[in-house]
Amino acid sequence: MRGQICAACLGLLWAAVAWLPVRAEWEGSGSVGSGSAGTKAGEIRSDNGLEMELIWCPPGDLTMGSPLSEPGRDPDEAPVPVKLTRGFWLGQKEVTQSEWVRVMGTQPWQGQLYVREEATIPATWVSWTEALEFARRLTADEQKAGRLPAGWEYTLPTEAQWEWGCRAGTTTAYAFGESPETLGEAAWFVGNAWDRDEKYPHPVGQKRANAWGLHDLHGNVEEWCLDNYRKSRPGGADPLVTTTVTADRVIRGGTWCDRASSCRTAYRVCRRAGSRSFCLGFRVVLGEVSPKVPANLPVGRGEK
Repeated sequence: MRGQICAACLGLLWAAVAWLPVRAEWEGSGSVGSGSAGTKAGEIRSDNGLEMELIWCPPGDLTMGSPLSEPGRDPDEAPVPVKLTRGFWLGQKEVTQSEWVRVMGTQPWQGQLYVREEATIPATWVSWTEALEFARRLTADEQKAGRLPAGWEYTLPTEAQWEWGCRAGTTTAYAFGESPETLGEAAWFVGNAWDRDEKYPHPVGQKRANAWGLHDLHGNVEEWCLDNYRKSRPGGADPLVTTTVTADRVIRGGTWCDRASSCRTAYRVCRRAGSRSFCLGFRVVLGEVSPKVPANLPVGRGEK
């Protein structure tokens, strides 16, 4: 039911990487500008022009991916240890249609398949390039209004940031446990949307949040990440893949038309940066500008 998905073909032995416990440094990453850093996981702020709610995700260590024993896993989920050295503010919910219109002034979902128009429904039919432009315009608007200190910006979450926020201190297949039996309480997926002939994204924030207060990471719409896609991830400190070997971008999260195994925390797919879909949206991250992020992130060979 989803669009083009990158096939994963590299599997690594479980013994090659130790499964690290998730550990957070709850004190935050230090004060920057006018108190832009949070103080504890799950802290919430909405002091922006959109009144968009953001959740503080502290620095810490995690293992991205899934163990070989996890049902439904794919070969590109090989576990890798990661250290996030800086905390960040992750959108509590996916960017909505009303937020998109206020920043971009367009409605790319109009006239498209599997769309329900409503202010609090996620913005879909949005490409990676357009999602990044939304973040750049939001940054400019907030800087102009004096609400964003120097050295901070809105952008798309890296794949590591997305998984850290989704896990919220857990190491299980889902943020709520190993079994998908209660998935319908935390996500819109095929069982409570497509199969019930509700073939469209649903208003954000209706399902149970994870331990840090983040909604809809396991289902509703899948979400663009900043990274280029690589089957085997580098791990290490603050990883971000910016290779130009591929034009594909990482997509994380489940959708309203996905089976339960595709809603797992570790599940990952990819699309070209110019792709758009009825089940694809995004959320933003507010964080310190990283020296690892090029001023113009490469789009890959052959991409316009």
